Amino acid sequence: MNLHERSLSVLACRYVDEVIIGAPWEVSKDMITTFNISLVVHGTVAENNDFEKEQCNPYAVPISNGIFKVLESPLDITTTTIIKRIVSNHEAYQKRNEKKGESEKRYYEGKGHVSGD
Repeated sequence: MNLHERSLSVLACRYVDEVIIGAPWEVSKDMITTFNISLVVHGTVAENNDFEKEQCNPYAVPISNGIFKVLESPLDITTTTIIKRIVSNHEAYQKRNEKKGESEKRYYEGKGHVSGD
């Protein structure tokens, strides 16, 4: 999915009013005020879930304001797991695409011209 498709997918959720493209990593008080943010959420499955242990917690302001919530992620799929699946299945994808290419080539080679009357 590209950025536009991901934004539309998130906006399709009935609880989402706005998507901030290019938002900073840290949720600031100014951002909360400007966009009238009432809830900041984070899933339990992420590439890096150690944000609470870091010196600069990007969710410190929402946590202190009581508008931060951790949502239980139903699946453990991350970008890394998707990449690992793609890499492990690369050969199968390559064979499938070669087969499709050969089939398409045969189709165009066998295609004849239909003359009109």
